[in-house]
Amino acid sequence: MAPAPAPVALENDPRNACVGCGPEHPTGLRLAFRREGDTVATTLEATGRHEGWPGRLHSGILYLAMLETANWTLYGLRERVGLPVRTSALEAKRWVATGETLTLTGRLTPLGDGGARAQVEATDGTGNQVAVLEREYALPDRATFLRRMGYDALPPGLEGLLPE
Repeated sequence: MAPAPAPVALENDPRNACVGCGPEHPTGLRLAFRREGDTVATTLEATGRHEGWPGRLHSGILYLAMLETANWTLYGLRERVGLPVRTSALEAKRWVATGETLTLTGRLTPLGDGGARAQVEATDGTGNQVAVLEREYALPDRATFLRRMGYDALPPGLEGLLPE
């Protein structure tokens, strides 16, 4: 059996201002993603800055990180962006203490209509599942993407990520 391929860091444009993954966002999560075979993964440290209930990670922060993981799963495995058309509720298995580091892992499955579904799970340091989420995407051409997003032109950083 051949060894698993080494993780590959996914490049993120430094101009990306996203609160979830923008590498220079002053208050964002600054999540960095890597492709690991047929998955995409990142880590999230539950700091006190992300606290909701006393001593616990705010579930909205976990939800944001899992949405980002879904988006980057599509990008990392299909080398394109899509339009989210359905996102499940966050299914939390337990509360996450501040100070914990989670691994978020996304997998992609095709949908019958040509779209794709990202399944994301968050696990703790011992590999126990903490939360799950699913997000479905339409994979439109560039013109449809621009129309549905309300853009006149592709924003910087999205060039080459949508077919004509």
